[in-house]
Amino acid sequence: MNGYRPGNMGGGAMEINTVPRFDAHDARGIRYSKIPKLQFPVDDRGRTLLVQDVTYYSKAALYDAFKAWRDGGPACSGKFAEKGAWKAPLTTQTTRYDQAGKKIAGVERVFDTKVFEDNVWGLQWADSDISPKGVFPQYFEWDGEKHVAVSAADMPAETRLREQEFKLAGQGEPYTSPQTGAWSRPGPKLGPFTVKLADGSVVTYHGFRFVDQPSFQQYGWSAEKKAKLQAFVEKIHAAWPADRDYMAPLRRGELVALDPALLVTPPKGLEVGYVPIVTRQVRGTP
Repeated sequence: MNGYRPGNMGGGAMEINTVPRFDAHDARGIRYSKIPKLQFPVDDRGRTLLVQDVTYYSKAALYDAFKAWRDGGPACSGKFAEKGAWKAPLTTQTTRYDQAGKKIAGVERVFDTKVFEDNVWGLQWADSDISPKGVFPQYFEWDGEKHVAVSAADMPAETRLREQEFKLAGQGEPYTSPQTGAWSRPGPKLGPFTVKLADGSVVTYHGFRFVDQPSFQQYGWSAEKKAKLQAFVEKIHAAWPADRDYMAPLRRGELVALDPALLVTPPKGLEVGYVPIVTRQVRGTP
């Protein structure tokens, strides 16, 4: 198996890096390849919507009000102000793909990038004999300086590429945080606590005071600076609830759902000024 590297799709919406590939030759010596299946959701109009509501924000959106609050001014609501927002127009062009340094031809027969109404960017799928709507081409015939996308039916039987299966990722080692250094000095206030995630893994976490979390200990802040930051964070935690919109809602569609177990309730006494820090993750029983 070798690498496959198509290009960036339309300004950062999606990028595919190196993925596995099977290669094989037919009886005539022609080379073919297969990559893993890559599937997209498709609506009833043959579209995959990838980007919408692209907005750029100036300091007037949040920064100015937040800084004024930090410097002793009125409390900031945390909401992004419309006066600092600019809706960006979207443009697109047909994406270029390559495999092993050679241009891939024929993908445009399966889909092309397009800007739809309401300034939404995505993929428009065609009726193609190469692959069904929503499925990126998997099979390619190597033809000189280019690789041509072809259908599974075009694979010569002797290549056995249709039968080849890509190995699934194995189970990783349990994650456990260090027990020394920044993880123990100053260390957590309370814990351990555990939650079971939808993927079957069990996460252990501890409650750290905001300025005591391990990632901050590298800075060597003075006691005065830490106290000032901690006091301001406590104001934020007290004023900004988690169940409120801070950015403008979507004009269409819904946001992806999060595993509810990832949203933990602070223990009594740690509601303000504390953060949960994961110290272990393991499959099954901890």
